[in-house]
Amino acid sequence: MLGDNKQTLTPACHEKVENEANYAAGQLLFFQKAFTRDARDLVVGIGAVEELKKKYGNTMTTTLWRYVEQSPNPLVGCISHHPHRLPIDFNPEDPFRYFIGSPQFLQRFSNVCEPDIFRILRAYCQNKRGGPLGAADILLMDDNRARHVFHFETFFNHYDALTLGVYKKQHSLLVAVGQ
Repeated sequence: MLGDNKQTLTPACHEKVENEANYAAGQLLFFQKAFTRDARDLVVGIGAVEELKKKYGNTMTTTLWRYVEQSPNPLVGCISHHPHRLPIDFNPEDPFRYFIGSPQFLQRFSNVCEPDIFRILRAYCQNKRGGPLGAADILLMDDNRARHVFHFETFFNHYDALTLGVYKKQHSLLVAVGQ
């Protein structure tokens, strides 16, 4: 890519090269398979991300990203501004700086609407300066229109609001039958 610019390098090629570079950097920063092995030994949640951050000496943001992308379970990670301290140029139609899904999440929940998730996130988050901002169970619809319960937690590290959505179960519909 050295010497290429927006005119000589297509956006698709640039994205592919960027993804490959991010993957390689992640392998170096997180000691290849050791991170994945350690992550799977912990209870799934934001606490695991905090523990792995300390162990591997990386930022909370990069650890969250790696934690989500290596997971065999449906997980979603969101990196955004503090939900109650938005910049003037905030775009509600594109609320997250990054929206990361595990491979299984991306395969099963490709229709998830980021603005809807951000609105729910704002509703459960407190306007605190840092640390845990809040948590809630959220229903997300998969590509087959079945509803599933995810537990969302948001943590603010004074730079980014980091949100982790963890799959809990399929939502069961209860129907009352009259006699």
